[in-house]
Amino acid sequence: MSPLTTPPVLPPHYYLDNFLSIVDVVSTRYSDLLTETETHWLTAFSALPKNAQLLLVRLLTRKGDWFRCDKLVYPEIPDIESATTRLSEEGFLIETTQPPFEIVAKLMTKAELLSLYCHLSIKATLRKPEIIATIVENNNEEAVPPLPTRFLCLKHDVLPVFLLLYFGNSRQDLSQFVLNDLGIYRFENVRLRPEDRLFTSREQIADWLFLSSLADLYWEYTEAKEVTSALKVSQQLPEKPFWPPLTRKWERLANKLAREFERQKDEESAQHLFSQSSLPPARERLARIAIKQTRFEDAAAIVTDMLTAPKNEDEADVAARIARQLAKKTDCLSPEKAGEAFGSKHITLVLNERVELESARHYAQQGWQVWYCENSLLNALFGLLLWDIIFAPVPGAFLNPFQRAPRDMYSTDFTTARREMIEQRFEALEQGEYDLLAVYDAKFGITNDWVNWSWAERNMIEAALSTLSPTQIIACIKRILFDAKSNRAGHPDLFMVKEGKCQFVEVKGPGDKLQHHQVRWLNFFATHGLSAHTLYVSADLPKQPVDL
Repeated sequence: MSPLTTPPVLPPHYYLDNFLSIVDVVSTRYSDLLTETETHWLTAFSALPKNAQLLLVRLLTRKGDWFRCDKLVYPEIPDIESATTRLSEEGFLIETTQPPFEIVAKLMTKAELLSLYCHLSIKATLRKPEIIATIVENNNEEAVPPLPTRFLCLKHDVLPVFLLLYFGNSRQDLSQFVLNDLGIYRFENVRLRPEDRLFTSREQIADWLFLSSLADLYWEYTEAKEVTSALKVSQQLPEKPFWPPLTRKWERLANKLAREFERQKDEESAQHLFSQSSLPPARERLARIAIKQTRFEDAAAIVTDMLTAPKNEDEADVAARIARQLAKKTDCLSPEKAGEAFGSKHITLVLNERVELESARHYAQQGWQVWYCENSLLNALFGLLLWDIIFAPVPGAFLNPFQRAPRDMYSTDFTTARREMIEQRFEALEQGEYDLLAVYDAKFGITNDWVNWSWAERNMIEAALSTLSPTQIIACIKRILFDAKSNRAGHPDLFMVKEGKCQFVEVKGPGDKLQHHQVRWLNFFATHGLSAHTLYVSADLPKQPVDL
């Protein structure tokens, strides 16, 4: 959306319309997995007058289950008082003037608490948490003093279940509808198959929501740097589930907990969790713990397994490095260290801006047309070349209309399920029968996890297509497909063209060094005849005056 474009105005009841869209999908696709309470909730909700439906959806989408009546102000809802009464009568809300103290403490302001508990003579200079602590310590009466407003509590918060069933994940919510309606995000029009559903049992739903709550709790403690509390989350971690989507979710959380245990020197707890995870870097960490404990043979066995069947390129790379260390202490076979097949240059520049931009300016002065693109060029070529394949209606790939990519995008299943389509596309590109720029023009602005429209300029794509051969482009796409999650990163910073030729440049400023995944890409370019090198930039410091 350009700055001069007038943003669309949402209809006043947009959030109810969006909620009804979710309800429609949930009630048709998952009716057999809903509880009796949820089924009754849907039936009763449909019978509510519109103002009550509007208020209930507003409350469902707010944080928490408790609300103050005097704070409910929605201009589009006529007669909020009658809506509140109807929701209370129908059992959607509990209305009270005596909520638990923790709710009063949370929803009342500091000034209101001081007024309510004025008999305790609390100092007004105290912060709100200190005021609450003082009230708890000195107030022996169980009853809360008369409050200036009524409080409402949702009796059944069905939204987490409905959102999970609609989106198939715990990340997206009703804001996706708004972002789409406002034109901030535009999504590809994918065909959703009613028979495709993620969940097949109520137990899966409950386990998913519980794991999500644990992951959220761990994140909150980690952000607050409350390490002890974060690690206590492990005490609630259930046994590893067997259902693949939930297994991956469990392993991600287990890896985070295990890594934190390792940092806190609790290697026993770290090993216990890492040993149950199949996701990297679990095996790497187990090997490093074994080395730290001088269990070199155990470490060698783990590393040998990693080298034999690596989970991804990162794991293969790190296994080779550890194996070379272990070869000095065990019989562990280790691959030779790969050299750098690419060149490097060293220059000195005045760094008034970030080093990549100054380097781009340096090459532009030499007649190159330069783009500072990082990972955006190759990823855009990937997304544009395979656009319709990425959004093909493969069974189970799409569960909601707001997906940036299919659910199997970053697993080997993606290529396996679409191998024939991918091979046909490569053949079409080689024979000049696929117009990638036409796809760019037709799809511009539509959300695709591989195409960052802010960086993927059309003239950059055009320059790449005119200087890279179809064989080279296909080689890059195949490398990304081999390990999409890892290989979508590590691409050189700069792409440039001059006189019908192109080159990639990885820029390293003072004190910076190449990362392993960057070395792999640069070596790959050299193998496939693509010009690429590393540019090491030193800062040209201003001369200091000399005292005479």
